[in-house]
Amino acid sequence: MKFLIIGANAAGMSAASRIKRRQPECEVTVLEQTFEVSYGACGLPYYIAGLNDDLDLVRIRSVSDFEENGIIMRMGYSAEQIDFSNKTVSGHDSEGNQFYAGYDRLLIASGASPRRLNVPGEQTAGVFTLKTPQDAQMIRDAILPKRGNVVIIGGGAIGMELAEACLLQKVKSLRVIEATNQLLPGFQEEFASAALDELTSHGAHIHLGERVTAISGTEHVTSVVTEKGEYEADVVIVSVGVIPNTAFAHGLIKLPNGAIATDGAMKTSETDVFAAGDCASVWHELLQKPVYFPLGTYANKQGRLAGDSMCDKPVNYQRALGSAMLHCMGLEFAKTGIMETEAKLAGIDAKSITVHAYSHPRYYPNACDIVMKLCYREPDRVLLGAQIMGERDAAIRIDLFALAIDRGMTTEELGFADFGYAPPFSGVWDAVAVAANAAK
Repeated sequence: MKFLIIGANAAGMSAASRIKRRQPECEVTVLEQTFEVSYGACGLPYYIAGLNDDLDLVRIRSVSDFEENGIIMRMGYSAEQIDFSNKTVSGHDSEGNQFYAGYDRLLIASGASPRRLNVPGEQTAGVFTLKTPQDAQMIRDAILPKRGNVVIIGGGAIGMELAEACLLQKVKSLRVIEATNQLLPGFQEEFASAALDELTSHGAHIHLGERVTAISGTEHVTSVVTEKGEYEADVVIVSVGVIPNTAFAHGLIKLPNGAIATDGAMKTSETDVFAAGDCASVWHELLQKPVYFPLGTYANKQGRLAGDSMCDKPVNYQRALGSAMLHCMGLEFAKTGIMETEAKLAGIDAKSITVHAYSHPRYYPNACDIVMKLCYREPDRVLLGAQIMGERDAAIRIDLFALAIDRGMTTEELGFADFGYAPPFSGVWDAVAVAANAAK
């Protein structure tokens, strides 16, 4: 059996390793258009921030590690066309030579690329996106000498992490420009407002509802132009989302954004073709439809399960909730599931409540306020979603809510779960229980 995998990061290499463990005698070949494999992209902002000075720490495994396990690695190989009838993938290597690779089963794990602004001047020197370790190195090298004026375009989670990185590096000025009317799309307004206040309190300038129209500069960027003004810039980082790398996968059913539609077994609309990771959909547990969540957690899960599925083990992963967390200066944020607006759009009778509780008793040092907003089905109080923020010990608590939603628990069941208690960690009623029991 010949297994062919396009893409050598989380999903692709998880699948390749899984297949080799299950069927050691089979042939597993991986095509990767870059020369990087298996790195933790989520760690890149912290390298830029100077919290980690060794970029190699984000590189999890090497090409030779996989080759020692019998996986054939083809680096610098760009897949450009799939012939589903003849089961071949064609393209060019880094030297321009055309290649053809046959398969019995194919996994597309080609990831995603940073979305571009498509405005004049975007290719000017000093304008960056962040995806690879090389991108992180270039951004850090650009910031450190002058620590000058930095403009971040995009106020999502990655934009917030980059903003924190720049503030920790003590740049001269930092601006975050976001086209919508709030930071952190996907979070409720009170959480977005807290993120804005937090960044502003550390000297950042936040521009909401402002769309970039051009980037100025001849040999190097000098400013960013929007509909409302022009702002001096020595470094510009564009962080406005990603686009699935699926242009070569003609004929497969895709979501509107280009992500390949898959079922719970990571199967696509074509026989013997699977997809996983940032190029593919995941199945939302509550909404019961394919959605696009380009997160490392799903890439790793899907990759492992795709490997099983390609080896004919029954797989049905339909448990995505969009769980995510981030840190921005003095605040932690996290979310999982759906909130009231999304629930009602899906025809679910939902209600929400906001609760404040302490991370642990105030008689133990450094207790802090945790804000939690819960969404639940109004008739039976089955939990649907949660969002959390706080200075400390907040984000990790989202895992309890995610587990409760995954298991279909009611707020009462969660509120009376047998949580541990000791003053350094929690109150006798943990903050999660306090929030759950407040739902009426």
